[in-house]
Amino acid sequence: MSTILVIEDVPSVMLSLRIVLEGAGHAVQCATNGEDGLAALRRGGIDLVVTDIWMPGTLGSSVIAEGRRIAPGTGFLAITGGAPNGSVTPDQLARDGADFGADRILFKPFQRHELIAVVTDMTAAPGA
Repeated sequence: MSTILVIEDVPSVMLSLRIVLEGAGHAVQCATNGEDGLAALRRGGIDLVVTDIWMPGTLGSSVIAEGRRIAPGTGFLAITGGAPNGSVTPDQLARDGADFGADRILFKPFQRHELIAVVTDMTAAPGA
């Protein structure tokens, strides 16, 4: 079991992520914005951060950059549906190789099994 921090500003998406991740046996902490997410990282004990990219205030890419300084051993999974105004689509981001500094990225909408597979891979013990 890993401790996962979910940073997501849309309550229904956050709840869905929490339900899926807890159902897979993980402990889940939640933050509704980047600043609260960084505060949770500063408290320690987080194995993996799942963060939205486009949020009001601190963007997920900034959370990832600062989070790597705060908690260098923590993994970062970015989730995004593209730019909020539709100017950049997930297809364009994937084609351009945009990763926002994350270890992995999932493009919304994704399926439950896709999330579980990525999180399982990212939280597996080295050499397991």
